[in-house]
Amino acid sequence: MKHLLMGAALAGILSLALCAPPVARAWDGFDADSADLVEITPDRVPFQGDTVDVRNYDSDSVETCLVESVTRNARTVELVVRTPSGTRRTLVMEGR
Repeated sequence: MKHLLMGAALAGILSLALCAPPVARAWDGFDADSADLVEITPDRVPFQGDTVDVRNYDSDSVETCLVESVTRNARTVELVVRTPSGTRRTLVMEGR
């Protein structure tokens, strides 16, 4: 009986974990020019030509940007992105 209850509890926990909605993850960093905190979605190192959503915490705004270059450093990853208005931003992200 004890094993039956343990099996039922385990099955219930697993079914809740599988039915939970996926959590969107973001990658944290800052803008090199303004020092504003930013995060990009999706949570992975993009390639040149990819698009990323950049959320600026200071202005609480999100814009979709085109990745122009990716430079990996010892502790950071620098992304140069072009905004929809045509300006370039250098984003310094946590190392991956």
